[in-house]
Amino acid sequence: MMKLFYILGVLTLMSCSNSEETKADLIFNTKTFKAEKCAGESCATLEINYPQAAEGEVADRINIEIRHQILTYFTPEAGFQSLDSAALDYLLSYLDFKEEYPDSPGVWSEEINVVLTYESDSTLSFHFSEFNFSGGAHPNSSVYYMNFDKQSGEFLSVDRVILDENKMRTLAEKAFRKYHEVPDSLALKDDDRFFLPEIGFFLPNAMGYEDDKFVVSYIPYEIGPYVMGYTDLKFDLKDLKGVVRTK
Repeated sequence: MMKLFYILGVLTLMSCSNSEETKADLIFNTKTFKAEKCAGESCATLEINYPQAAEGEVADRINIEIRHQILTYFTPEAGFQSLDSAALDYLLSYLDFKEEYPDSPGVWSEEINVVLTYESDSTLSFHFSEFNFSGGAHPNSSVYYMNFDKQSGEFLSVDRVILDENKMRTLAEKAFRKYHEVPDSLALKDDDRFFLPEIGFFLPNAMGYEDDKFVVSYIPYEIGPYVMGYTDLKFDLKDLKGVVRTK
């Protein structure tokens, strides 16, 4: 009997140790990647700031997914495998542009920032913000969230984050109308400020967690013109039980 208790005790300690080890693996350090090339006094600059988890199986999964998402901001069809190759292509494209149009004024810039905005026992959320300018009337920008299962490092698809899509869409539409001061008597489809598909109101691409909030963010051109800017709708997680993943 004593031997049984001893074995159970050892297994318990091992379990606790493994749990602590998993948590220790999820320590994030900020990495910065910078690159620049100039044509005369005009330059193309690139800066990427992103978190990288400490070594471990779970950490590796998260790091791979974050790097993959960063690479999608460059030419997707090129299939870049590293930041170095993506940056080189971006900077050489600028030099080619300046060679073809030497009198063209202006500079190019690309900035990507990734920040851990939420961490619970089971969920991690990272906020991506991207800003780019390559000439034209104005710069462009976007935001995105990546949500992960903290224990496995698995990327959480939308259907694993949004548990009740109809309910979340209804809540988002109500908050959207309030944010933009749309009268109750006016249907959104009849408000010419917005871009709505035939299916009507929709949830955006960028949805994730910040502190104790769930954020639904519509970027410029997604549901309205550039001048409308961002529409950030924030909901208390305590009010979304059964609607989104809250554990």
